Amino acid sequence: MGIEPGIRQREIVGRRIAFADSELVTKYTLPFVDGTWKVPFVVLDTLGRPPAVLVGPVHLERSRLRTTAHVEDLQGIESIPASAFSGLVHYDPWWAFRGVSGVNRSWIEAIFATNIARPFRYANRTWKIHDLVFADGIGHLDSVVAKDEFFRAKTFGQRDLDLLTLRSSQGSATSARRTSSTAKAL
Repeated sequence: MGIEPGIRQREIVGRRIAFADSELVTKYTLPFVDGTWKVPFVVLDTLGRPPAVLVGPVHLERSRLRTTAHVEDLQGIESIPASAFSGLVHYDPWWAFRGVSGVNRSWIEAIFATNIARPFRYANRTWKIHDLVFADGIGHLDSVVAKDEFFRAKTFGQRDLDLLTLRSSQGSATSARRTSSTAKAL
């Protein structure tokens, strides 16, 4: 499997992000994805600030992220209703929100429920997401890269997976059983 074009989730961790008026250092950049594989917003976990929501395109240019937004355009994570997270997923194998402070616990729990960094069943095999690949601008998820128990990689597209079935509110064992019957077959 060759390198796919696009922006990989693992590439956008620990990067500087240049805004129209300033620059911040991110610990984590977490795109949230809906059931149609669109990215309505990105959550930035930056140094010295609570997590913030960025709406609009984000480009990867060499070693930094770039957006045309201004720093004052950032919104607090609590500006998104906690109930809105029920229709979203994100991939965070680092579980960054475990150490977040300054955010109401109900938002943290809603965000935890969206994390798809757990095993799932597809075509009678167990897979674990290894990376997400986004279109330039991070406005759309192009593919999900997962590995099986033998570390063989497979790229899944929108026709292959219903992302919302990869969520779990009761733990990964339940998620794996549930998704084995709901993930789309090839």
